[in-house]
Amino acid sequence: MTPEKLPSQLLSILFVASKPVTLEELAESLEIEISLAEAAVKELSDQMKDSGINVLFLNGKVELSSHPENSHVVKKFLSLELREKLTDASLETLAIIVYRQPISKADLENIRGVNSQYILRQLLIRGLVEKIGSDTDKRLTLYRPTLELMQHLGIKDIKDLPDFEELTKGVTLPEGNKEDSN
Repeated sequence: MTPEKLPSQLLSILFVASKPVTLEELAESLEIEISLAEAAVKELSDQMKDSGINVLFLNGKVELSSHPENSHVVKKFLSLELREKLTDASLETLAIIVYRQPISKADLENIRGVNSQYILRQLLIRGLVEKIGSDTDKRLTLYRPTLELMQHLGIKDIKDLPDFEELTKGVTLPEGNKEDSN
């Protein structure tokens, strides 16, 4: 197998895949080392950057996606109805998961200050977040964003998101009730 054919072969596999494909699956299919598969994914992503197709890569999984700038024509072509809008609570939960990933339900609820079971269930059903096991405690379930969420956000990598500190530097939180000390 010649290295220059890897991006083409990779594109063919991703095109026919009905789900995100892991680097391990790609390496096994192409009969190459995982490091070569990862390099081929990066090369393919660079080759596709100005096309109507994006190569999404997150948490060791790769998937093809239409370019975000073309979403309106793709939706029109497919006659897809837009999903119902996400609530403010759902958006808040997603933001916490994206910036603190992977995060446990307990930590998420500690940050939000409310039970988040229903919202997490809705986000899981919509395919915007996924459950993963913890490396340190097999009893613990963690949540992280999915490739579908990245597709909705129009980003190729979580690193493409704005810096959290930069986003929040001008935000002042409302002060709690203060008792007069007269």
